[in-house]
Amino acid sequence: MSYARIAHRGAAGTRPELTPAAFTRALELGVDMIELDVQLTGDGALVVLHDRLLGRTVAGSGPVRERTLAELQALDAGTWFAARWVSERVPSLDQVLALTSGRAALNVEIKSPPQDWPATAAALVSLLEQRGRLAETIISCFDMGALAAVRERAPAARLGVLWHSADLAPMFARAAALGAAAVHPLWSLVDAAVVVEARRRGLRLNVWTVNQPDAIAALAQLGVDGIISDFPERLLPA
Repeated sequence: MSYARIAHRGAAGTRPELTPAAFTRALELGVDMIELDVQLTGDGALVVLHDRLLGRTVAGSGPVRERTLAELQALDAGTWFAARWVSERVPSLDQVLALTSGRAALNVEIKSPPQDWPATAAALVSLLEQRGRLAETIISCFDMGALAAVRERAPAARLGVLWHSADLAPMFARAAALGAAAVHPLWSLVDAAVVVEARRRGLRLNVWTVNQPDAIAALAQLGVDGIISDFPERLLPA
């Protein structure tokens, strides 16, 4: 069965996550969508970065929200993965929108802390509208407050409820309350009944993060709508 092939943080299995190299590789593989994380910088820009604190994938220390975009983009974002990626830098969301325009849709996950949710939602909706990408983008989060802030500003936004708890009933309830377009549960929680329930509710079912070929094949057979993987090459036909 066909499904949307979604690259997790770009091609994060073979490139430093959330860098131009990772996104370019995902595009080379012909994915349908790229999943990425955003948060607000100290000067109000949207930067593509997963962790709220620097140090794991980006050189430096301290909160991302206390740095300007220029300061963040001066930091090494590739050496942690391998020395050959020393030139990789943290992109802004606007840069990724330009790179992917006409080539792949985006699943933008909000990673900003709660105090930044209103400003992040406002900046995100504004940028997606300016670039003509709001209708094709899924905006996702584990935190319903962040999604509610987006919904308040954009009734037409396509929201995705991220979920990792074994009880999926609240996931569906929150999706209904938000008028979400999709639910994104941890892949191991999904069985045929979950697929049926998502379809009954008119929700797209995108699962994360699936890296083993046998699991990818099983989920495709179940009929999920999208599979998110660190190795998008494993999602593509041989």
